[in-house]
Amino acid sequence: MKFETFASEKAQLCTTALKELEGESNAIDYGAIILCKGGTASMRIDFKDWHLKQDAVITLFPNDVVMLHDVSDDFAVEMLRYDKILLREASLQLEQTVYSLLRKDRCRTDKQVVTLIIENMFSLLRLYFQQTECMCLDQLVLYQLKAFFLGFYDWMVRHRHEEPEGKGSRRTNELFNMFMEDLERNYMKSHDVVFYSDRLNITSKYLNTIVRQMTGYTTKNIIDQYVTTQIKLQLRTSEKSVKQLSWDFNFSDESFFCRYFKLRTGQTPQQFRRNIKQQ
Repeated sequence: MKFETFASEKAQLCTTALKELEGESNAIDYGAIILCKGGTASMRIDFKDWHLKQDAVITLFPNDVVMLHDVSDDFAVEMLRYDKILLREASLQLEQTVYSLLRKDRCRTDKQVVTLIIENMFSLLRLYFQQTECMCLDQLVLYQLKAFFLGFYDWMVRHRHEEPEGKGSRRTNELFNMFMEDLERNYMKSHDVVFYSDRLNITSKYLNTIVRQMTGYTTKNIIDQYVTTQIKLQLRTSEKSVKQLSWDFNFSDESFFCRYFKLRTGQTPQQFRRNIKQQ
């Protein structure tokens, strides 16, 4: 497959093998709609695996922790990647329940109507991107995103009985998704298991059982992995000092922040940032 890229200020339409997502989990600072064009792969998003095959559609959101693995040699996707500012504008009128449902049920592998919607949306956007004189590309992407979110939500509500099977019971999946959503909102505020179990009105032991069943890791492992990937994202994309980041992430002092990061990455924050700049 020929790989190509069209880009505007806040969006990018491309065919790619997603090599940048292989190797290790990283937090992303963009959103994306991905259509698998060939081959197979597994995508781990917020510590939950989704299997991709031809015609599968999957959505990514800013702050997702993502890793691609078990990738076939012929794996390729078409992807609309967009700035988080566009996502905020596109989802401005969407209720939180809509957004939560989109995140929970983010992958479709065997529904032709979803694939056709994305194929036609990408074809339309490609025509606009190919017109070099087009002056409203980001606005056109914005309105396509709004239509996609509303249309996909409407489709999921009408086909709730066709939800893909996951690990564990419906209640287990529900609690795990609630935990991950809460972690995304509060990872800077607390790194403590009891904080999250109390907010779910369950014991820390029960939360740990749920998280282990869904991911194979303890709750504390997941919290620390998530926090570490978000620190990496800040070190890669912001100019904030290490001291400022230690405050932002609610560590007692800069020294503890550096020890916490080095214990999980093998590098100090300063070394990590320096290595990124040298790449």
